[in-house]
Formats: sequence, C-alpha cells, structure tokens
Amino acid sequence: MAKVFSFTSVLRKNMMEKDKPDLYYALAKSSGEIDIDEMAERIQRSSTVNWADVVCVLRALQTEMIDSFKKGEIVRLGNIGSFYVTLRSNGVLVQKDVKEGLIKGARVRFRPGKEIKDALKTLDFSKYKPENSEGDKTDPENPKPKPDPDDGDEEAPDPTV
Repeated sequence: MAKVFSFTSVLRKNMMEKDKPDLYYALAKSSGEIDIDEMAERIQRSSTVNWADVVCVLRALQTEMIDSFKKGEIVRLGNIGSFYVTLRSNGVLVQKDVKEGLIKGARVRFRPGKEIKDALKTLDFSKYKPENSEGDKTDPENPKPKPDPDDGDEEAPDPTV
C-alpha cells in the first residue's frame, strides 16, 4: 500500500531581495508522531528482540548520543545516517572577535544515509486538505503555521536557489 506524503503551503518573504513579492512554498505536513514505546513495539514485531530490550537499547542510544555531542563527536549510525551539532551565533567583522558569548545556541542536525535518501526520492505527494466541522474538505488560508516546538525555527527554502 503506497503512502502519500502530505504538504501544505506557507508564505515566505525573500530576505535576499526584499523588494520582490512574498512567495508561497510547499511545507511538509506531519501525519502524527511515534514515541519510543510504539517504535519499540514495531521493532519487536519485525525482529526476534523483545519490547523491553528494544526500549533499553533506544534509551541507551540516546544517553550515548548526548555524551558524544558533549565531546564534539559526530554520531554515525551506519546506513541510517549521522547526527551532528551545529551552532547559532551572531556575526562579527574580525575573526579574533569570535568568542563564546556570540553563541546563541546549539542544534542537532541529521544527515541521512543512502537508503533513506533513496526512499525519499520515491515519495508521492498530496496537498493536505483538513476536514471542517461539516465534514467537507477545505483549503485554509493559513500562511504562517506554528513552528515546531522542538526546532525553535521553521525550515525555510534557500532564497538564493
């Protein structure tokens, strides 16, 4: 059974050319989320490992990833991909002026492996149409969706492309 990936639209300013009109871009629409218990249940069903062992390994992986990030290490998980830390900071004109105080925060980023990249190339897309209270489908004019609370900022298309 083929799964279709839903998207909506969002209005964005072109920060490189502010005199140009705002443009609408496709924005991924999640269809829910999965927690560690459900992930462990799914892994248990497709393997010979029991649920408790899977949960234990996933929690240990989290702990080890945190320790690795604190050491400045990239976490490579074979064909799954790699996780690494990036920094957000203010800019300065002179290199020697780059100091700890300029850093606003850190984020974890994921770079997928080949199998995941290839799987994303095969996605089918469909515009998201929520159902209103009467049951008919509508296309809401909501140019600014709520940002992901875990991310802090929304992903925006590169305006220079």
